[in-house]
Amino acid sequence: MDSKAAEFEIIPLKEWQQKRFPHWYHGQDLFTILVPFDDIEIRLANDSFCMEGNTLIFIGPAKDFTLSGSGTPNGYLIRFTSRFYERSALDRTLINSGLFFDSERLLKAVKSRIKQEEMKMQIMGNIQRHPSRNAAVTSLIVHNFIESVLLQGVWETDFDKELSRGTDSTVQGMANRFSILVHKHYKENCNVKFYADKLHITPRKLTNLCTEVWNKTAKNAIIDIVLKEALRYIENTDLSISQISYEMGFSEESNFRHFIKKHSGSNPLQYRERMRTASDAYAH
Repeated sequence: MDSKAAEFEIIPLKEWQQKRFPHWYHGQDLFTILVPFDDIEIRLANDSFCMEGNTLIFIGPAKDFTLSGSGTPNGYLIRFTSRFYERSALDRTLINSGLFFDSERLLKAVKSRIKQEEMKMQIMGNIQRHPSRNAAVTSLIVHNFIESVLLQGVWETDFDKELSRGTDSTVQGMANRFSILVHKHYKENCNVKFYADKLHITPRKLTNLCTEVWNKTAKNAIIDIVLKEALRYIENTDLSISQISYEMGFSEESNFRHFIKKHSGSNPLQYRERMRTASDAYAH
């Protein structure tokens, strides 16, 4: 497997030591996300930041920090390189956003809406229960998990205001902003006009720019994003199809099953079985 696919780590905060780097580290820029479950104090560039528990803390490259305070910190540290994470235009937009690069702040902290126990289950379920899977599958699972954390960070800031008034008016820039907005709102709205209004353009213009960038209509771009997220739930979780349907924002389970069948060629359970059988065969 390409070495860049392994350039990440997710470890308990209590195991983290300043100046300790993973075995794969050779001077690359490191992006860090701290997920403390209790209040912690962070020292960064001679400043001290007291952070509440259940907060997502984003620290950009080339920023040395320490954790201080009484007791053993409870939570997780996530860090990765841009080589590992960047796989699409959306990835590049997220990783270069104000979450990690804010000229007015040394770090970005947002309150997580995910409860502590749910976040623990996500980390344990999506990361630590897959040690027997092949490296490529593990890399994909970790990438999807980090993406969900970054998107949550985007949602909890005023970043979507920046998206709607963004200065990058190029076709690619508009397409990137459209993609982020869909990832944020698809559970509530899959209407092209909804996203066109947020970008202050007409539905026709939105479809034209999607066709130019991705060779697909805006409606099909939305469908592809929803399908990708749905298949990720089906393959990488043990949630029932009814639960996934609810998580994805479908009003009826039957509608969700029809959507998966229509766009993937398999019903949800068939898809889950096929992907897990293929993964087990690859691992052995």
